Amino acid sequence: MEYRKTTGKRACRSTGSRFEKRKGSVETKVSMRRLGAEMTEIDEKQKRIRKGQMEIRKRFEEIDFDCDQLKKETFLISKQAARNQQRLNLMFKIVKAREENNLSEVDKLTQSLRLVFHLSRPRPPSLPLYDYILEFEIAAP
Repeated sequence: MEYRKTTGKRACRSTGSRFEKRKGSVETKVSMRRLGAEMTEIDEKQKRIRKGQMEIRKRFEEIDFDCDQLKKETFLISKQAARNQQRLNLMFKIVKAREENNLSEVDKLTQSLRLVFHLSRPRPPSLPLYDYILEFEIAAP
């Protein structure tokens, strides 16, 4: 831009015509609108992605909880199976001792079997294990 010496105003020297300036301005507005629309679309896609990630995270937490529950149940089942095997072994030994007419062994094994059955019952949390066993010994015939 150059200043006129006489009036002190700037002289307008443009490289193109007014039509070309207006055309450029319209193109800029169109491209800005297009960019705005694309940004809105991208924002909506990002929201859908975040929502999907939250759903997946929630599903993983549910699966993790279910997995923990299955582990606990499996542990309890294996524990119960071990108790059942222990009882069966004692019963088998009792039968074998009776066949051999070993009454002292039968009595000892029967006491052991009663104790195993008694201890497999849930005990009250307030009662210590030692007192729980003593309660059985007192109540046993």
